[in-house]
Amino acid sequence: MPEKKLYRIVILIANPDVAEKAERYLSEIDAHIQYRMNVQGTASSDIMNMFGLGTSDKTMIAMLASDKSASHMLRSFRKRLYLGMPNTGIAFTIPISGGVESIFSLVNDIESEEESGGGNMAEEGRDSCMILTIVNQGSSDDVMKAARPAGATGGTVFHSRRLGNETATKLLGISIQEEREVVMILARNSRKKEIMEAINASCGISSDAQGIVFSVPIADIEGIG
Repeated sequence: MPEKKLYRIVILIANPDVAEKAERYLSEIDAHIQYRMNVQGTASSDIMNMFGLGTSDKTMIAMLASDKSASHMLRSFRKRLYLGMPNTGIAFTIPISGGVESIFSLVNDIESEEESGGGNMAEEGRDSCMILTIVNQGSSDDVMKAARPAGATGGTVFHSRRLGNETATKLLGISIQEEREVVMILARNSRKKEIMEAINASCGISSDAQGIVFSVPIADIEGIG
C-alpha cells in the first residue's frame, strides 16, 4: 500500500524586498498555490533587529506544499534570502491533515538539490507553536502587552472580517465586531500555556477585545538565530 502523502502550509514573513525575491524563486519552481498579504510586525525595534525583521511593515506569503517540498523551500529560503540576517525575515511550516484532492494535485514535488544540510529545523520546529489571537479591531497592542511579560518576543498582525451567521455570538451572549485583527505569535511550547493564559486573562472573550485564542503546531522554522 503506497505511503500517504503529507502536506504543509509554508509561511514566510519578511520585508517587502525580501518577499519579492521569494516570489521570484517560487515562480521558478512553479509553486501554484500561494497567497500574499501585507501585515505588520509588533515587536520592539531591538527585538525586530534581533530576529532580522527590520521595519514593522511586512509581507506574508503563504503557500501549500508537500512535506518534502516544504522542507526544501525552507532550506532554499535560508540560502537565497539569508534568513537569520538583519532585515530579512522568518519562515516556518504548519502541518495540515486534509483537504480537497484536486487542490493537492496542483502541488508539485520539488527535488531537493541538497541531500543534507537541513540543520536542526525539524527539532526546533517540534519545540515551537504558533499562537493565534483573533480580537476586535484596535486590540492587537493589548494582546502584545499581555503576551510579552509571559515570554512572547513579538508578533505579526493582519486584518480580517468576520463572516457567518449570528448563532455563535448569540450562544456567547455578546456582539462581536465584524472587523477583526489576527495576532500571530511564534513561541516555544514551554511558554505556550503561560502566554495563552495571559492573553485570555487580558483580552479574552469577555473583555473589550473579545479575543479568541488558540495554537497550532509548527513543523520547521528558518530565520531565528
